[in-house]
Amino acid sequence: MIGRGSLWLPLAMLVLLAGLSFWIERVVQLPANGRQAAESEPEGIMENFDALRTDPAGNPEYRLSARRLKHYSGSKLTEMESPRFVRLDAKAGEITAVAQQATISRDGNEVDLQGSVNVVRAARAGQSAMTLRTARLIVFPERNLLRAPGVIEIRDDILDVRAGAMEYNAERRIIKLTGRVKARYISARK
Repeated sequence: MIGRGSLWLPLAMLVLLAGLSFWIERVVQLPANGRQAAESEPEGIMENFDALRTDPAGNPEYRLSARRLKHYSGSKLTEMESPRFVRLDAKAGEITAVAQQATISRDGNEVDLQGSVNVVRAARAGQSAMTLRTARLIVFPERNLLRAPGVIEIRDDILDVRAGAMEYNAERRIIKLTGRVKARYISARK
């Protein structure tokens, strides 16, 4: 009889420890409000986000900032409010894009700017500043490429352009316009 009782005590202790371990694991995984986080809820939120990307030599390539950044663990997407993208290039000149919101792909190679997108190419010697306005702009930082899948307006000191869509290769400095393109050349006044 004593032999049987001594076997039950360690078994009861193991069951109790297993139950306690399970309970602790559940408590640690639950947020403070006591419920599981849904995939539609952000994993992390940052205010006044600002990131700078450099090349291997340490030279700045581009800067990405936002008033608020939300990262979702389920989809691995990142959303931003009031984003600002600045491509820093000594040869091609600085290009700045701002919008109301943006989504960054899971690998970070695509930034989708939406809502009152405004892009400005800074003035350089022999070249005036250029402004582009559109509702949506997709930025591919690694490929030095900008795409506007909808109506765009481009303006500088000598040109006023409207088009159905646009692609801009920043490295080659080539703008490809498609759809209904309407351009007005403004001659220099003498």
